[in-house]
Amino acid sequence: MRCDPARLAERGRAMIPKVVPNRRDGKSSFRQLAAYVTNGITQSGEPPEKYSWSTLTQYITKESVLDALGEQVEKTIGVEISNVSSLANAPAEMYAVAQQAPRVKEPVYHYILSWPEHERPATQDIFAAARHTLAALGMQDHQYIIAIHANTDNLHAHIEVNRIHPKTFRAFDPYYDYLTLHRAAREVEIQYGWHHDNGAFNVEVIDGQKHIVRNLDYRDPDLAPSRAGAQRAEVWSGEQSLETWCKGEPATDLKRVLKDAATISWQDVHRALALHGLELRDAGGGGLRVADVSEAALAKQGKPLAVSASAAFRFLRRTELEARFGPFEAPKAEANIEPRRTYRRDPDKRLESRMERRALRDALHARFKAEEKAAREWQAEARRQLAPFVAEDRERYLALLERQKQMRAAIRRDPLLSPRQKQQAYMVAKVSMARLRAQLVEQIRRERDELRTLLPPIPTWREWVEQQAQLGDEAAISALRGMIYQDGRNHKKKLARDEIDAQVHAIGPGQPQRSDPQLRHLENLVRRIAKNGRVTYRFPSGEEAFRDEGERVTYRTADVSDQALSLSLRYSAEKWPDGIRVYGGDFAFKARVVRMAVEHGITVRNIELRELERQFQAEKEAIRSAKSRAQPARPTTLTPSPGAEASDAEIKQAILQQHPNATISHASTHNKHYAGRILWEDAHFVAQSVREHEYVLHERSLLDGQPMKGQWVTIHYRSGRALVQAAKSRDTGRNDR
Repeated sequence: MRCDPARLAERGRAMIPKVVPNRRDGKSSFRQLAAYVTNGITQSGEPPEKYSWSTLTQYITKESVLDALGEQVEKTIGVEISNVSSLANAPAEMYAVAQQAPRVKEPVYHYILSWPEHERPATQDIFAAARHTLAALGMQDHQYIIAIHANTDNLHAHIEVNRIHPKTFRAFDPYYDYLTLHRAAREVEIQYGWHHDNGAFNVEVIDGQKHIVRNLDYRDPDLAPSRAGAQRAEVWSGEQSLETWCKGEPATDLKRVLKDAATISWQDVHRALALHGLELRDAGGGGLRVADVSEAALAKQGKPLAVSASAAFRFLRRTELEARFGPFEAPKAEANIEPRRTYRRDPDKRLESRMERRALRDALHARFKAEEKAAREWQAEARRQLAPFVAEDRERYLALLERQKQMRAAIRRDPLLSPRQKQQAYMVAKVSMARLRAQLVEQIRRERDELRTLLPPIPTWREWVEQQAQLGDEAAISALRGMIYQDGRNHKKKLARDEIDAQVHAIGPGQPQRSDPQLRHLENLVRRIAKNGRVTYRFPSGEEAFRDEGERVTYRTADVSDQALSLSLRYSAEKWPDGIRVYGGDFAFKARVVRMAVEHGITVRNIELRELERQFQAEKEAIRSAKSRAQPARPTTLTPSPGAEASDAEIKQAILQQHPNATISHASTHNKHYAGRILWEDAHFVAQSVREHEYVLHERSLLDGQPMKGQWVTIHYRSGRALVQAAKSRDTGRNDR
């Protein structure tokens, strides 16, 4: 990975860690890197040698440095060192320590933290962030130099570290260091309230708490330069090479021109490159070169910076172009095109544009804050005017409570009522008052909603900007355009994320809804709560069964066992009783889920799976009919409860096949309870062994809970419903009480 402050400035993303690769020529040194990262610290005040450098010392420039950008751009605005005597001696001392570990070929470790253009953290916060990343890497006790640079649109910090520990002389192993740095960056963003970047780790909000979550889809977006020279230039300068820059937007535009039509000419190619301040030139010997001819490049270097056309644009071959357009033609002088974006942008123009945009944004935001303040004052005044109406609500509620007390007192004092009649009168009064109280609460809610509509609204930033843009405000139009662009980027990210999620095997709710992970006891499964709030259920062997991510249930591997699938289906059906939806690109997985859902009586809401669900349902009915014809029912002492269905024949047959002398009865739903082990179950009934050779069938539709086979439970019936509780012991007691 490489640091690229220029590209990072264009992205405008949040705090980004970048590990700079070592030089391939074996000539990396502490002195060269230290000279680069600390260059410019004497521009804004006293030299650092004037200060006393101790174990942890800082040199910070004057606060006016950022205010003087219009006249002079300073490179280094702050330096911090550790475990070296002075900044001047730091390279020599680092080198001396590195010599104690001669087997380490490259002791220099260099990485960069960058912030977007709109974020300007204080220098002490940047140093604290850098120290946090060093601690995350385990290098807080190593020798290091931290230098804050302000010579690009993005404020960034270089961290140069000696991989060799100054006391133990052990070398730091950078294995998977980018993961550590990305996690540390998210932690610092949360700590200081900075904008969150989506990298190897993302920040997700669960129940109002921020959690750092691994992003397995992250790929580093930096382009790899094709030549070692371009790579070395980027490593030591911290800036993007011309070769790498050409592979971005210029290459995209040039490809579009070459593919548009067969009638284009050399001049069309030149015009496409001129829009980026580039010029295609004859290099002699049958080659082509691409030169940066922008005014900024000429002002800085005095001559154009050029690179081989084959290195900048691999698809650009002179032989193929001459076969299409004829011999090479130089760009015509009259084709004077104003570039829209160049490799070397004019710093004066950039600064001027930035200041103008910032002034417009600040003025726009100040206007919004003023109008927002006025709206809040108007709303506060309106609330004060409406306060007497709100006070009446409590009086009406207290009056209703007083009326209830009087009714109870009248019943208690009535000598004509017997104790039983008083109890009945109390119950009637309670029910009637509960109804009146509910009506009063609903009436108060409606009245308060009506009062809220009378309050003057407080505009949001987006709404206010849209209103100003409709009035033709240029600053508002620019701000709204930025919001729309950001909405488009967010939408593309969401589509990409949804496309990836659609390929992952998962079970979700039938209708989109917000749901959190649940922590439940499931047979012998072991539960574990992750830092991001997700709950993982594992078998005692350690194998993962499934994972509750809140809005969906997922699996670690594509090959899900039948046991894990069955448990996750029952779990999902209880979590989303209105039905489930199956996700995943594997049709075989979906078919397994539908078949098992049919067996358990679970509704699958996927429209594309309806026909498959009907087929499995027909197969199930056919098998049930065949069993009924082949094995006639034996006489049993059945006492079905009112409303029990005849579909219990299958489970009865299963019991009688193993226990011919079994006595089977339906559970009584009138204030009884049954304790015992669940031995059989199907989509409609659960069979419980309550005594030796005695079984009770419970209708699933009456159970508040889903007992599973082999589980010892106690089932309590009251008012036609049953509560399922895990039994404290395996002893079954009396069933009737």
